[in-house]
Amino acid sequence: MKFSSYYNNLGINAFAIYAVLKHAGFLTLPKIALILPVVAHREMVKKLSNRGFRFLSFEQYLIDNIEHFYNFNERYFSSLTPTVNALQLLCEIGVVQLKDDGAVVASALPFDASLGKRAERVERASANIAALVSGNAEIFYLNARIKL
Repeated sequence: MKFSSYYNNLGINAFAIYAVLKHAGFLTLPKIALILPVVAHREMVKKLSNRGFRFLSFEQYLIDNIEHFYNFNERYFSSLTPTVNALQLLCEIGVVQLKDDGAVVASALPFDASLGKRAERVERASANIAALVSGNAEIFYLNARIKL
């Protein structure tokens, strides 16, 4: 799967990582690497941004939405370089700070409606994405069939 440079650009990638990290507080690098593959899947973002959706657990989400994971391995490997680039940008502008084996938010990156509908959906989904990737990373990698 190839990322479209228009649909998944450095700006939206950096914003997505920031928005999720803001809700999670701290994420390890393996967990941060899971954010963009989720954001790259339109149906996952649509489901996770729905105001009526309540996240229970990764396992329950996987069971109820197995179709969202059919090509997760490809999305994961396609998003590794954009993840590193977005993290580097966020560190350079002082929004995120690398700490221990992960990252924390160092300063706010305000959301504005002018960022567009996609950023708005990512913002609405960010708390659920944070909950999705904040669990045990080994279980996520195993169940999403990511081949390391």
